[in-house]
Amino acid sequence: MPCILCLVLYWPGLLAWFQQDDFVWLNLPNQAHGWDGWLRTLFGPTVQGTWRPLSERVFFLLFGALFGSDALPYRIWVFATMFANLVLVESIASRLTRSRAAGFCAAILWIANSKLATVMSWSCEYILVACGFFLLLALHLFLRYTETGQRRYYAWTWAVFLTGFLAMETNIVFPLLAASYALFCARKYFVRTLPFFAASAVYGVLHIVLAPNHGTLPYTMHFDTALPATFWAYWKLAFAPGSLAYPSRLARFAGNLEIAGCMLALVAFAMYKAWKNQWLAVVFLVWFAMLLGPVIPLRDHITDYYLTLPLIGLAMAGGYALSSAWRAGAAWRIVSAVLAVGFLVMQAPSARRITQWWRDRSRVQQRLVMGVARAHELHPGKTILLDGVDDALFWGAIEQRPFLFLRVPDVYLTPGSEAAITPHPEMDDVSKFVLPVAEVRSGLDRGQIVVYRWGQGPLRNITHEYQPPAGALAAGPQRLDVGDPLVADRLGPTWYAAESGFRWMPRTASVRIPGPARPGEKLYVTAICPAAQLKHGPLAMTVSMAGVRLAPVEFAKGNAETTFAFALPAAAFEKADVEVTVEVNRTIRVGADQRDLGVAFGKFELK
Repeated sequence: MPCILCLVLYWPGLLAWFQQDDFVWLNLPNQAHGWDGWLRTLFGPTVQGTWRPLSERVFFLLFGALFGSDALPYRIWVFATMFANLVLVESIASRLTRSRAAGFCAAILWIANSKLATVMSWSCEYILVACGFFLLLALHLFLRYTETGQRRYYAWTWAVFLTGFLAMETNIVFPLLAASYALFCARKYFVRTLPFFAASAVYGVLHIVLAPNHGTLPYTMHFDTALPATFWAYWKLAFAPGSLAYPSRLARFAGNLEIAGCMLALVAFAMYKAWKNQWLAVVFLVWFAMLLGPVIPLRDHITDYYLTLPLIGLAMAGGYALSSAWRAGAAWRIVSAVLAVGFLVMQAPSARRITQWWRDRSRVQQRLVMGVARAHELHPGKTILLDGVDDALFWGAIEQRPFLFLRVPDVYLTPGSEAAITPHPEMDDVSKFVLPVAEVRSGLDRGQIVVYRWGQGPLRNITHEYQPPAGALAAGPQRLDVGDPLVADRLGPTWYAAESGFRWMPRTASVRIPGPARPGEKLYVTAICPAAQLKHGPLAMTVSMAGVRLAPVEFAKGNAETTFAFALPAAAFEKADVEVTVEVNRTIRVGADQRDLGVAFGKFELK
């Protein structure tokens, strides 16, 4: 029944396509070159400070290799894992409470909560579903160990617990879950939970050292006075339906009364049981706090789907309370039934609406991405310009470079498109996605560009009617993207061919860019240094402009985009076109590739 309810509520999520962060993981094969590259692709941490090789890397790489752009198999796997989670929730709650009704109610209350709508609709949030599976399975096996005393269950608990670290860092709280249960309900097994803490401590230290957050603001942890306020925000969010517009003041009052009633009922039930020296309800509420613990320091990134795992504790407490109330007499049956029905009436429609929103959003992005892929088939080798892209579509899809996983590298926005897009410099620079006017004119004249307009229907080819905006720089672009085939005539002879939006250089390469237009401008050079280059220490790079050697710089971070700023020499202001030469102090060969590789570019920009 809980699995059927899951299908009924989240059916639109089963039919959702890819969106937003999904494209980052779908693009992983483009980053792997040779065995070293594949290992880094599988196990390299992200700049946000996460390391989830199983639930992100293996999931998308395996399904991408098998099914490509067909999202349905991904979604089926997510739902299958969630079905397993529901079975485990029901089993664990039933065993702990000695009531199958409590287990059934716990599974229903968990899956009906609208905070699960995101993970049931967005493939990249499979991390939470997978982490829940490993946590629940490890807990289930530990319970079997405490029930039977058989050491094989303890060994299997260890195996599942350690594997869970490959899914998500929240797995670190498992020792707290097992120890809190053992301490209050199976004390003689408490000492067997202590080794779990050692494993979590080792993982925590390694994670801090090897996978730090590289300054990504929303994911910066703050251990300060904001922690209680953040916890309270999540506690309220756990009971409130998502995106619910109350039709009247009376409905809003009833909704707030229902939320307050559920909160008070759970806390009062736990306190009553504790007074009776029965601590299981308290353990369930403690599990909520423990599972929420890893995200509490993220005060700048409070989001509903972070409640996916903590809600397991609340759902078990709710199922336990309902089964206990049902045995306590008619009055308590009525109170508990009113609260449970009211909760489901608020949460279920909201869960359905949110899931439909995610599905509709993904289908808009699917129409764009697959439309561009079709345009690429019709015009192979040509650069594609998109006109009419709005704010939501840019930040929801294009900013994540969704075309690369379909091997469509050269897609840009038409000049002036940035005016319709709200800037978010903390996320990305919109101008990087806009092709400069001079390149557009040159590409149109040579038949190297096709222009498509985005609208309500399919993408429409408007190449013959499109006119670039007036006021372009006659001398050429102030930004030169080396990976763009339209700028090939501005590149020196040593560059290798463009591939997937970038271009490798050997030891030395050169470009011609327009001279600076205003005093105070700087030259910004952006490139990616392969991690293999850094095995023997930082990689030195020297840039010369107009024959003047600029201050040398070093790459210290591998497989990450790095930008260097250079002050302009006086000689650069004397010419309409300036030659920029780049030289690195060594090259490498990757796998079977026989080319001598320096670094991958990248952009040259004056601003």
